[in-house]
This record gives sequence, structure tokens and C-alpha cells, in this order.
Amino acid sequence: MIPVPLFLSLTLAVVITASSAHAGTDYRCVVERIYDADGDKSKLIDGERKLFIGKEFTVDRKSGVMIGALKNSYMTEPVVIDHGSKDNSFKAVTTMRRDQGVGAGSAVFTLVIKEYADPPQKPFAFLADGTVFFGSCVHF
Repeated sequence: MIPVPLFLSLTLAVVITASSAHAGTDYRCVVERIYDADGDKSKLIDGERKLFIGKEFTVDRKSGVMIGALKNSYMTEPVVIDHGSKDNSFKAVTTMRRDQGVGAGSAVFTLVIKEYADPPQKPFAFLADGTVFFGSCVHF
């Protein structure tokens, strides 16, 4: 029979190890810049900058789903092309054909996070149709 203090110590060690194995795999990101394909002449760009710059979103690294200020899964789910590594960026793509949504049109969302970047802040670019959001992400 294992003494109670030893059993509790072993149980705690297993829980901590399991928790740390799952900690830090997802991303928390902040929007820093926004550009539109139409340039600064776009009627929407000023409003988008006021609405999104400084705002946060999170990314589930396993599914690619973004939650928060920016989203990439409305009627369809993203596909993770690359989970990222010391050599590659994290990449997720979501497409929505006109017949998959509410009939208003199609959409393309692409998220790239430079996982291989050395600093704790990983640069990202998020393309939402003709608008590109830039910023940085950290693991959490």
C-alpha cells in the first residue's frame, strides 16, 4: 500500500505534468494595424481601425477557430493547414461559398501566425476578403 502523502505527491505531479503539456498551445492576439485592398480611400477602413485596433481575439491551435474581436467561423469551420513549428507558420483557412451562408455572398479568411519567430510575440496576418489585419500573438 502506498502511503497517503506519497500518493498525493504522485497525483499532484501527474496533474501538473498533464496541465503543463496542454498549457501554452493556443494563441491570444492583439490587432495593431489594418489595411484594405482599396487603400486608405476605402469608406470602411477608418471605422474598422477604430473598432478593431487594440482589440483581442484567441485562436484554438487545434481547430483554427478564432474567438473575440476577429472571427473566422460563421457558417463554416476553418481548416488548419499547418499547426506551426520552429520552422513553419501556423496557417488556417476558412472558405464560405454563397450557398453555404445566408445568401449574401462568399467569404475567404486566412490566418497566418509566424510560430517560428524568436520573441514571445508572434506576428500574425489575417485576411478577411479584401481587408488585412496585422498584429501579434502570444501563447497562453
